[in-house]
Parts: sequence; C-alpha cells; structure tokens
Amino acid sequence: MDNNNIKEKKEINTRTLGGWLIAVQAFIILNAISWVGNLQTYYKLLGEKDTLIKDKPPGDAGMLNAFVYYELAASLVFAFLCFVVFYFFYKRNRNFPLIMIIYLIAEIIVEGTSYLLFAHLSNDPVLILQKLAFSAVISAAIILYLKRSERVKQTFIF
Repeated sequence: MDNNNIKEKKEINTRTLGGWLIAVQAFIILNAISWVGNLQTYYKLLGEKDTLIKDKPPGDAGMLNAFVYYELAASLVFAFLCFVVFYFFYKRNRNFPLIMIIYLIAEIIVEGTSYLLFAHLSNDPVLILQKLAFSAVISAAIILYLKRSERVKQTFIF
C-alpha cells in the first residue's frame, strides 16, 4: 500500500490559473501597462516633434520623425495585442501558448529593429540595448515554460 501512495502523481489543478501561470499573467498585465504608457508618451511627443526636430541636423531630424511614428505605431499595435493575448489567456484557449510565443518574438523583433535603426539618436544607446537584452531573457524563459510545462498543456484545452 505504501508503494501506491508514493507512486501517485501529483495532481495539477487546472480549474485555476495558478503556478507559474501567475507570473505569465503578471507579465502580460505589466507589458500592457508599459505599452499604453509608451502610447501616451509618443502621442504627446507627436505634438512636440516640430520643436525637437528644429534643433537637429537635417539627417537626424528625418530619423527622429520616423522614430516617433515608428514607436507610436508599435505602441498602438502591441497595446492592442496585449489585450488579445490577455483574452486568450483567460478563455484558456488552446492556441494561447502559440499566440504568446508569436507575441514575444514579435516584441523582440520590434525592439531590435528600434535599436538598430534609432539607437544613434539616443543619448544613451546602452540603455536601449539593456532593455532589449532583458526582454530577450524574459521572453526566452516564458517560451521555455510554455513549451515544457505540464500545467500549460493541461490548462489551455478549450
């Protein structure tokens, strides 16, 4: 009888979104707040870009203009995508892990493109690189968890 008790598998309660899924949920919420904050910042900057461009050389002025529009568009798209990912998370849709992985990869691509194209405009390009590296590490950890976790495989089944 003791062998049966020892060999019993630990049951995962998939009725609740628990375990490390709480960290994924917190990441989605914090990312949504961050993208909405970026959206507000770059929308305000859109009105003031003429005064910022006036002080720059002509080549940098065009790049600064493109940067503002690029970040505004990226913020708008990713703020919307955060809510889409959040919806699929709470609906326990079986496509959530795939959608989350695509979202994370797209976010890294957008941040990498922003670094490659616009880092020279910043006073501290190392800060942009640090943000990119931090996002890549967090994304890799979440992708690894989504791919290997039994809780994820048992929770997102609808």
